[in-house]
Amino acid sequence: MDPQAVYEQNRGIWVLGARADRERYAIFSDTTKGLIRCVVEITDIENAGAKRAIVGDVLAPGHPVHDALIGKQAPDNFRNPVTYPPDPGASLTCACGCGASVSGRSQFLAGHDQRAVHSRIASRWGGALAFIEWFDSTYGRPGAST
Repeated sequence: MDPQAVYEQNRGIWVLGARADRERYAIFSDTTKGLIRCVVEITDIENAGAKRAIVGDVLAPGHPVHDALIGKQAPDNFRNPVTYPPDPGASLTCACGCGASVSGRSQFLAGHDQRAVHSRIASRWGGALAFIEWFDSTYGRPGAST
């Protein structure tokens, strides 16, 4: 199959979690040989009931992401042929301040958002309970009737 046909056949309908919304590229692999057959730049994720489908542009030869990935071994052996590769053109760093690289549309490495929030809470309020007490006294308890 040509890459456009691979995309049309495999773009959905899947259970795509929140990660799909942050990714820039998706790859579709041959699950029998484990090779990447199609690379798509994601432009949208459309709802299809409880599941979702990838909307995007199939990358052609000459595009650096296409050329870096097509024909290479897929990064996993999942039954689901959709995988999100790192963006080879991205050189973003984790927003928590650790200096590590992140890929796709991610702003944090896994768990680093929580690490950053708790670090800032601890440095200003001493801990989560003190922050919650400050927040409630400043803004009111969320969900409490006024």
